[in-house]
Amino acid sequence: MKRLRLRGMRLALGVFAAQVMVGSTTALCWQLTRGGLNGWAALYGAAVAVVPGLFFAWITLRHPADADPKRVVRSLYIGEAGKLALTITLFTIGVLGFGAQFLALLSTYAICLACYWLAMAVNR
Repeated sequence: MKRLRLRGMRLALGVFAAQVMVGSTTALCWQLTRGGLNGWAALYGAAVAVVPGLFFAWITLRHPADADPKRVVRSLYIGEAGKLALTITLFTIGVLGFGAQFLALLSTYAICLACYWLAMAVNR
């Protein structure tokens, strides 16, 4: 069971590393092509994807392998609710701060979320 937990942590860290690389690259592309605050908005969009995911992974993967199943399920609910609340909050801040550059923010967010699909395809 401990091996499975370590695999989950490695997979989560791999997804987050891929999201940071993809998000940074996308932000650089936005900055080079559109300039202004588009690069910062895109970088913020990557953060909107990464931060809630890190929160969820931290909440759900912190239990030992022999933890009470009710406790683990409760942490899944708490992690998902927290992830949703963080995403909504970060998007609200993004709209207020980068309203004119929202396309850069949203497109980078979507591209970073695609890293989850890539991870599922690679780790069957």
